[in-house]
Amino acid sequence: MGQYITLIFADEKIEIDNKIPHFYENGHLIIPYINEIRFAVEELQKICKEGMTLDEIFDFYIIKKFSVNEDEKIDVLEKYKELYTDLDDLENIYLIEFLKRLNLPDFMVLSYDDLAGDYFLNFENFIYKNSDPNYNKLKIRMDKPYLYSYYGCKIHCLKEMEARRNNFNV
Repeated sequence: MGQYITLIFADEKIEIDNKIPHFYENGHLIIPYINEIRFAVEELQKICKEGMTLDEIFDFYIIKKFSVNEDEKIDVLEKYKELYTDLDDLENIYLIEFLKRLNLPDFMVLSYDDLAGDYFLNFENFIYKNSDPNYNKLKIRMDKPYLYSYYGCKIHCLKEMEARRNNFNV
């Protein structure tokens, strides 16, 4: 059985809501994303074009994913924008919606799959930047066992978050 996980990396100086499982390691904020189908990043990578904003990618993805005919595209998009998903329910939303809710200006998404290969998404100032193939070099080493499993990563996140909360209360 192959191992896979999707991780979102940002600069460690960024603070995010504690309802979102995350931890800090080797200079990065790391947020795991559940990706049971293993294709969320690959699917987005296919529609992302250099210079597209996160909002443009979101709009394009929702229109493509949820519309069956040309006349319904606007209605479907508007209905979807009105949906509300609580932060506690983040495991049930699409990756693009998750990225929009995080509202990070600069980040990288890595989808590691030891069978299908790796996929990357890079954003700077909310704009997709993936033209340089050497840009995909990660500064973090994938040498920790929890980095290869969403549930292992989530448990590590929760332990780290509890430790930070305890240190803050001291």
